[in-house]
Amino acid sequence: MPSPKKIVVQDFMRDSTIWDSVKPRSTDIIIASCYKSGTTLTQQIVNLLVNGNDNFESIHHISPWVELRFQSSETETGLIDSLPSPRILKTHLEFEALPYYQEWKYIYLVRDGRDVGVSLYNHCQTYLNNAYNLSITFDNGSDDFLEFWDLWVETGKPRWPFWENINSWWQVRNLSNILLVHYENLINRKSEEIIRIAKFLNQEINSSKVEMICQFSSFEYMKENWHKFQPPGVFKPQSFINKGTNKRWRNLLTPVQLQRYEIIISQKLEAECANWIKNGIL
Repeated sequence: MPSPKKIVVQDFMRDSTIWDSVKPRSTDIIIASCYKSGTTLTQQIVNLLVNGNDNFESIHHISPWVELRFQSSETETGLIDSLPSPRILKTHLEFEALPYYQEWKYIYLVRDGRDVGVSLYNHCQTYLNNAYNLSITFDNGSDDFLEFWDLWVETGKPRWPFWENINSWWQVRNLSNILLVHYENLINRKSEEIIRIAKFLNQEINSSKVEMICQFSSFEYMKENWHKFQPPGVFKPQSFINKGTNKRWRNLLTPVQLQRYEIIISQKLEAECANWIKNGIL
C-alpha cells in the first residue's frame, strides 16, 4: 500500500490527482525535478540503461509527464498502462504530492538555482503561441531577463516554487529508494553518475554500456536529434535542447541580485542542502 499523499497540487500546468489513476507496478521508476535540471537527459540515460536503445519517435511517449494538465487523462492513463516494464515516469511535483511505494525507485534532480533561472528564462522564451493546442497563452514571464529573475528567485513565477520543491525531496533523501542527482555531476562526471544510477536501479553495467550511454545521451546527439526529445507542437523548432551549460549567469546577474540569491538560499534551505545546490557535493 502506498503512503498517503499529504498535499494536492493543481495549478495551470500540473494536476497531482492524475497520479491517482496510475496503477502501480513494483518496477516503476520515477524521474523527478522542479524544472530545468536535466530531466530529459536523465530520462534518456535511464531509457538507455533499461532498454538499451532509443528507438522511439518521442521520449515523451515512453516516459510521459504524468501530471501535465494539457492532455486527456484517459489517453494518458491508457498510454501509461500500455508501457512495458520498467516504466519511466516523469514528474515535477513535490514529494508529498506523489504516491509513495517502497518498491518504486525515485531519482530527484537538482541544479544550481542561478543556472536554473537562466535556463528557465530561455525555456519560457521558446514556447509557441498555441502551445499544447490551447486557445490562450499562459504566462511565461517578462521578456526582460533581470525582471524575470527578480520575480522567479523570490516566488518561482511564472512557474512553481523552486526552493520548496527542492526542500520537499531533501527531507526524504535518506530513504533507500530515493537517489539525489546533481546536474553538475551529470555533465562533468557523467560516466560515474551513469554507474551510480545503474547500481541504484539494479541494472547491469559495464564499460561498453557506459560508453554507449554517454554517446547517445551527449548534448551533441540530443541536439542533433532534437525531434526525439522536444515535445511536439509546444516549442519553437530545435529550441528545447538549448545550451546544456552552466555558469551563464555570471555575465547576466548584477552583484545585488547575486547577493539576494545568497540570502534567499540561506533562508529557504538548510546549510547542507544549500551547499549541495551550489556545488553538487553531498
